[in-house]
Amino acid sequence: MILLVTLFVLFGWLVGIAINHAADILPTRQTVFQWPKCAQCSAPRPLKQWSGLLNWLTGRRECPQCGVAHQRLVRSVVVELVTPIFFAFLWWYYGFSTTLGIVTLYTIILILVTVTDLEHRLIFNVVILPSILLAIAAAFITPDLTWRAALVGGITGFIIVYIAALLSRGGLGEGDVTLSTFLGFIMGFPNIILSLVFGVFMGGLVAFLLLVTGRVTLKTFIPYGPFLTITGWIMLVWGDEIWRYYFS
Repeated sequence: MILLVTLFVLFGWLVGIAINHAADILPTRQTVFQWPKCAQCSAPRPLKQWSGLLNWLTGRRECPQCGVAHQRLVRSVVVELVTPIFFAFLWWYYGFSTTLGIVTLYTIILILVTVTDLEHRLIFNVVILPSILLAIAAAFITPDLTWRAALVGGITGFIIVYIAALLSRGGLGEGDVTLSTFLGFIMGFPNIILSLVFGVFMGGLVAFLLLVTGRVTLKTFIPYGPFLTITGWIMLVWGDEIWRYYFS
């Protein structure tokens, strides 16, 4: 069992490398199925430099061809540390089960969405739309989630955030709508309601704190995707318990 857990966590680290690669490639509108390249000179990166974490630990922080430091090294290190931590927690929480596989897959998607929205203010359809289809299919085999609850959750997430996007006049975008639809399908109804409420509250609180400290202005665009993914993941894992705590 210890060996399985170790391999699973190691796999989480490799997934973190893949997430970083996807986050680098998606904004360029190129296929993710290509060899990682230097953002400055486009030279292929050696296999030993694929990992931002290993680059940071060994001091190999520059491209061997042009000598320019690798971009987004801090993000790469954080993602490669956080992802296996999530994997370890999910194994501890769910054990070896169908739920472990499903929630782990959703976690990978949410991490990628968080990174791209933070860095580029974009939630890519090429990521989120297939994820919605995946969530619809997975609803039929997900323990403690009926396909009816998933369907109502997805529709609810879409309608609420779509209306909010129309009223916000640019504060929320198409990506937030599709992300909320995805969240509704993976956690179902009524958990999506609390997820969106908590996400909006967290986003508003952070925006207020940034505003009063002078870090942003009223015209600064703040991406809401990361707040939706954070509260969405929390409700995905503990949604039933939270709902019972507040309303039982």
